[in-house]
Amino acid sequence: MKNIFTTFIGISLIILFPSKFNSQKDNKSIIDEKFSKNRPSMHGDPGFFLDDWKEKKNPKIKLSKELLIVDQKPTTYCFTDFSKPLTKISKYIFGNNLGHWTSRKFLQKDDFIFNLKDIGIQVVRFPGGNASNDYFWDAADINECPEGTPSIIYKSDFKKTTSPKLGTKGSYRTRPQDYYELLMRTKATGSICVNYSFSLYSETEDEIKRVNDAAEYAASWVYEVNVKNQLGIKFWEIGNENWGKWQAGYNVKERGIIDPKKYGEHCRVFIEKMKAVDPSIKIGVVGYQKPKSRNPVQERWNELVIPEIIDFADFYILHDYYAKYGATLSPLEMLAAVDTTYSHIKVVNQAIEKFTDKKAKHLPIALTEFNTRSNATISKNDGATNVSHSAGIFFAHSIGEIIRQGYGMAMVWDIENGYHDGKDHGMFASKKETDVDWLTPHPSYFHYYYYNLCFGDTYYETHTTKTSIRIHASSFTSGEAGLVVVNISDKEEIVEIELKNISPMEFAGVYEIYNDNPLSRKTGINGVLPNKKAGGPENFKKIPANRVDLTDNKIKIVSKPFSANYILTKK
Repeated sequence: MKNIFTTFIGISLIILFPSKFNSQKDNKSIIDEKFSKNRPSMHGDPGFFLDDWKEKKNPKIKLSKELLIVDQKPTTYCFTDFSKPLTKISKYIFGNNLGHWTSRKFLQKDDFIFNLKDIGIQVVRFPGGNASNDYFWDAADINECPEGTPSIIYKSDFKKTTSPKLGTKGSYRTRPQDYYELLMRTKATGSICVNYSFSLYSETEDEIKRVNDAAEYAASWVYEVNVKNQLGIKFWEIGNENWGKWQAGYNVKERGIIDPKKYGEHCRVFIEKMKAVDPSIKIGVVGYQKPKSRNPVQERWNELVIPEIIDFADFYILHDYYAKYGATLSPLEMLAAVDTTYSHIKVVNQAIEKFTDKKAKHLPIALTEFNTRSNATISKNDGATNVSHSAGIFFAHSIGEIIRQGYGMAMVWDIENGYHDGKDHGMFASKKETDVDWLTPHPSYFHYYYYNLCFGDTYYETHTTKTSIRIHASSFTSGEAGLVVVNISDKEEIVEIELKNISPMEFAGVYEIYNDNPLSRKTGINGVLPNKKAGGPENFKKIPANRVDLTDNKIKIVSKPFSANYILTKK
C-alpha cells in the first residue's frame, strides 16, 4: 500500500473515502468535494502595475541549529501546484500612507527609516486621507493659496469646519519636502492625493474657472515634484473619498451636494492638465467600494463616474476597512472579514460591464487605504483592537488575499496615527501611546517584515481541507517556495502541505508569529516575546528561523490558534 499511495493526497483521501478511491474520475470528485473552495481568485487584474515587476532571487535567512519535529498526525491537508502560477506579484502591494500631521522629526530616527526599508516599502501616499481635499501644498499663509481659497471650509453638511491646511506652515508637521526626503531615503515612489474639492468650494463663482484653477494647481504640484525636482513620483490621485459627507466639498452652500457625473467630467480636466506636465505619471480616480448604500451619491457613484473616466484614468481607487463602522470585533470576526476582499472589485467590474462598452477588469484597481477596523479598546478589553496581535494576523491574511484577488497596489492606513485607547491604525506607535517609545512597531509591521523576507515574486493557489487554514504561496525565480500559513480560528491544527511540481526541497525555515492572548499588544516570534508592554522582541531581526526537514516535498507544522507561520524552503 505504501508504494501505491505515496502522495499526501492519496493518503488523506484513502483515510477519508477508501471506497471511492478507485479511478481518476472518483479521485477528482473527492478533491473537489473535500478541499476547501474559497472565494474565486483574481477578480481584478494588476495591469500596468506589473510593468516594472522584478524577479526575487536567492532569499537568505538564518536557521536555528535545532530541528523542529512534529510527530502528531495531520488534521489539515494542503497542496500547492507550482505548475500553475496565478499571478505575478506587484511590488506596489507593499505600501503605506503618511499623514501631513506626523511630526517631521521622524526623519531624525534612523531606526525608524531602517525599519521601513526592511519591510521593502515601495510606495507611500501623502498628504491624507481626508486632509487631501483641504490641503494646499505650497502655502505657509492663506495669502499664498490659490485665488478663491476660503478661510473656512465646511464638512459633514456644515456641522464641522476647518481652516485650509497649509503645507509649508509651522515647525512640527510633515511638509512636502519632508515627504520627498522619506521617499528618497527608503527608495520608494509616491502616490500624491491632490486637492480635488477646491474645484467645488472655491469662492470663484464660475464653475469652469473653478475646475480649471483646481486642476492647474494640481498640475503645479506635478511640475514641482517631477519636472523641477526630478523626483519621478509615479502615482497621483484626484481627491479622497469624495462620495463621503466628511469630505470637504461634499456639500457646498448654494451649490449643493457633489454630483458624481460632474466629478468624472472634472477628472478629465485634471488628467489632461496634469499629464501635460508629465505624461509618464499614472492617475487614479476615486471609486466607491460597497454594493449597496442608502446614500444616493454613493449608490450611483460608480455608475455615473466610470463612463466619464473609463478612457482617461489609469486606475480606479478603492478603500476598504473590512468591517461595519463602529463594530467591536472579536478575533474571529476580524479575520473572517478578509473574505470580503473580492467583493469590492466585483462591484467595479459590474459597473464597467453594465455602463460602458468595456469588459470587466478593464481598469486596474488600487487599494490606497486599507486596514482592519474595530471599536474595541484596551481599557475595556472588550475585543480585538487595531493594535492587537489579532490585527497583526489580519495583515498576514489580507496581504496575501489582496495579491490573490488581483489588486495592483495597496497602502495600509497608515504609518503613524493616534492611539485612542487602541483604536490606532498606525503601523508605528504615536506619541499618545505613552507606555512605549514613539514609533515602536505595532503587530502589523512584523507581518510586512516577514512577507518581504520570505515571500517570492509569483503567487500560486493553495487548496486545504479546512477553511480555517489559509495559505498564501509564492515562488522565487531562483526556485525557492515562500508560504504564509494563517490560522484564522481558535483551534490548533496540525498542517501538512505538499509542494507539487516544484524542484525537491530539503528543508525550510519557519517563523511563527503567535501570542496565546490574541488581544495582547505584544508580538511573539518563534516563542520570543518583548520585555516591553507592546511591540515585538528586541533585536527580533536576529531571531533564527526554526528548521523543518521536508520529506517528499511535504512540510508539517503546528498551526496554533490565531497564528501565522512564514515558511521559506531551501534546496
